[in-house]
Amino acid sequence: MSPVTSGSPSLDKGDATWIVRRGLADGSCVCLEPRNHPGDFLGHFDHRLHRQPMDGTARFRADATFCPQTGRSGTDTSSASYDYPTRHLRHYDHGVHLAGNGGSTSGTAAPPGPPT
Repeated sequence: MSPVTSGSPSLDKGDATWIVRRGLADGSCVCLEPRNHPGDFLGHFDHRLHRQPMDGTARFRADATFCPQTGRSGTDTSSASYDYPTRHLRHYDHGVHLAGNGGSTSGTAAPPGPPT
């Protein structure tokens, strides 16, 4: 990973740009579509986020939908998973995960489970 600046190539700028769309499973929530990959969305599998092509299933729509809510400190915004509403987006170990509240730094990502 490297910083994207005003002097970065157009391809890098596009790869770093995500379009906020109405949630695929709930219109009051949001989903993220990468600018350079129309029709793909940020979704989760095994509680880790990945860019995935839209397959039209209800499961995909739920996995790619995130619901903004007031942050746990009472300020800012957190994004909860539509299908795991007690799990929020969290950056950890060079990736984005669905994580619950509490636990050690290495254990905050949800434990592996069935594909979501």
